[in-house]
Amino acid sequence: MPENGLHSSMSFESHGDQCERIQAILAATADGLIVIDALGCVELVNPAAAELLGHAVDDLLGREVDPQALLGLDEPFENGVAVEVARSEPEHRVLMVRMNRITGHDGEPAGQVISIHDITAEREAAVMKNEFVSMVSHELRTPLTSIKGYVDLILDEDAGEINEMQREFLGIVQENSNRLVSLINDILDISRIESGRVHLRVEPLEMNEIIQGVVDTFRAVAKNSEIELTWVAEDPLPRAAGDRDRIGQVLMNLVSNAIKYSPGGGSVTIRARQDDEDVVVSVHDTGIGISAEDQEKLFTKFYRVDSSLTRDIGGTGLGLSICKSVVELLGGDVGCESVAGEGSTFWFSLPMASCEIVRKPELEGPLESAGGLVLVVDRDPSTCELISTYLCKRGYEVEYAHSATEAHEKAMRLQPRAITLDVMLEEDDGFELLHRLKDDSRTRDIPVVVLSVVCDEGRSLRLGAANYLEKPIDQARLTRIVDDLVGGQEAPLVLVVDDDRSIVGAMSNMLRAKGFSTIAAYDGREAMAAIEEHKPDLILLDLMMPVMDGYQVIQEVKSSEETKDIPIVVMTAHRIDRERTDLLELAAEQLRKPFAVEDLVERIEQFLTEEA
Repeated sequence: MPENGLHSSMSFESHGDQCERIQAILAATADGLIVIDALGCVELVNPAAAELLGHAVDDLLGREVDPQALLGLDEPFENGVAVEVARSEPEHRVLMVRMNRITGHDGEPAGQVISIHDITAEREAAVMKNEFVSMVSHELRTPLTSIKGYVDLILDEDAGEINEMQREFLGIVQENSNRLVSLINDILDISRIESGRVHLRVEPLEMNEIIQGVVDTFRAVAKNSEIELTWVAEDPLPRAAGDRDRIGQVLMNLVSNAIKYSPGGGSVTIRARQDDEDVVVSVHDTGIGISAEDQEKLFTKFYRVDSSLTRDIGGTGLGLSICKSVVELLGGDVGCESVAGEGSTFWFSLPMASCEIVRKPELEGPLESAGGLVLVVDRDPSTCELISTYLCKRGYEVEYAHSATEAHEKAMRLQPRAITLDVMLEEDDGFELLHRLKDDSRTRDIPVVVLSVVCDEGRSLRLGAANYLEKPIDQARLTRIVDDLVGGQEAPLVLVVDDDRSIVGAMSNMLRAKGFSTIAAYDGREAMAAIEEHKPDLILLDLMMPVMDGYQVIQEVKSSEETKDIPIVVMTAHRIDRERTDLLELAAEQLRKPFAVEDLVERIEQFLTEEA
C-alpha cells in the first residue's frame, strides 16, 4: 500500500515525484474521488470516497461497478450534473455527487470521474434553521395575534368610546404591531421558499384587474406623499399564469418601494404589456435611483442600499428577494433598470396562461347569512376569546375546545355549522384531528377553516380544510370566509357565467342580497371547474365567451348524468348561431341583453320555486 494512502491499479512509477505529489494531494482531500476506466472497472479510489460509501478500498479497486447502483441513485447519471443522495449505511449521510466523462486524445470515451462531497452538516443546519424559524414565528405570532386583534377592536370602539389621545397612542401600537407581523411574514416566506414549502395556486390572471386593485390600495398613500400614481395597460392584454395573492404581494412591494424612494412631486407609473409569450409588468419611478454597483445586489437577502437618503426608510431587505423567488417559481423573471439620481424601473414577467390552466371560482354565501354555532379549536384561551369576539359581533354563537379529543367530541355532539382549527394544539396534532373529522361520517360535512402559524396551506387543503388563514387573523376575511361557508351550505346556489365582469358582479351581488349563494365564472372552462366543486341549483350562462363558449357548456352539462338536471338560463346580446339552436333547446329559458338585474333576480326566484 502506498504510504500516502491513495489506492490505484495504475502504475505511477514512471512519473516520479510529480505523480507522488498528486497522489498525496488526492489522498488528503476530504472529498471522495473515484476513477472508472472505459471497461467500467474502478481504476482509482481515494480514502475519502471509500469511507463515505462505507466500503473497503480493496473491495472497490479493480472491481467492475455500476456507478448508479454503487451510489444508490434512482435515476441514471447525467454528465456534469450534481445529484443529492441520502444514504443510511454505514451511517446517515447526505452526499452531493457528480460524474464527468473522460475523453481520450482520439475523442473516444476513456472512462468516468465521480466526485463525492459530504453535505450532511449543511443539510442538518438547514433543517435546524427551519425548525428554529418555525418555533420563533409561532412564539411571536401567538401573542401578536392577541395584541393586534384586541388593539383593532379597541380602535373600532367595540370596548367603548375612546378619546383622541388614546386613539393616537393605540394607533402607534397598531402600526408597530403591523410592522412586526410584516417582518415575521417576510422571514417565514424566505424560510418556506428555501425549504420548498411554498404553496402556489397557479391560475389565469387578469393583470389589469390586479394592477387596478394595487393602485386603489396605494392611491391615498401616494397622495399624502405628493406622488402622482398612474398605470397604463395594453388592451387587450393576455392573461398571465400565476398565483393571484403572491403576484399581488410582488406588485404591492414594488409600488410601495417606488413611492417610499421618490421625493414629493414625483411620479410612479405602472405599465403592463405583452412581450412574445410573456406578460411584463413594470413600475417606473422618478426617485433617487440606484447605482450600478447596488443593482447587482438588490435581489439578495437582507441587502439594502445604504445612503443618506435611504437610512430613514424602514425595511428588512427581504422584500425584493421574496419577489424574485416568487416570480422565478412561477416561471418568470425579474429585474431593475436605474440610473443614480434619475429614477428606477423594476419589472417582472410571467408566462402567458395556457388553456390548460383554469381558475377555480370560489363560492360566496348570501350577504345576510350569519348565525348558528361555530366551534373554535385553539390551545390559547386569549385567542379563543378574540375569535369569539369577531364571530359574535357577526351574529354567531361560539363554543371552545383546547385539545383534539375535546374538539372531536364537541364536533360530534354539537354539530356546529363550521369549525376554526389551529393545528398547533397542546400535546395533539391538529392535522391528525382534521383527518379524523373528515374521515368520520358524522363530522365529514362540517366545513373546517384552518387558522394557524404553521404556514402549511397545501397540507391543510389536501386533508379537506375548506379554507386557510394565517395568524394574526384578519377579522374581515375570517368573517367573510365563515359567512360564505355557513350560508353557502343552505342557500340555493346560482352559477353566474359571463366574460363581462361588471355584469357578473352586479348579478352576483343582487342574488346574494336576495339570499342566494353564488359562484362567478368568466369563461366556460371556469364554469365547468366550478361545477366539479359545487353542483349549482341553476346556471346563468352567456353564450359568447373566450376559451370555451356557452354552447359548449350546455353540451357538456346536459351530456353528463350528474349534471343534466341543472336548469340553464341563457343570456345573450348576440345573434343566435342557427347551426347550434338544437343546444339552446336544452336550456330552460333564454334572456336577451340588456335586461334589468332586479327583474332577472325576481325571475330566478320564481323559477327555482317552480322547480322545487
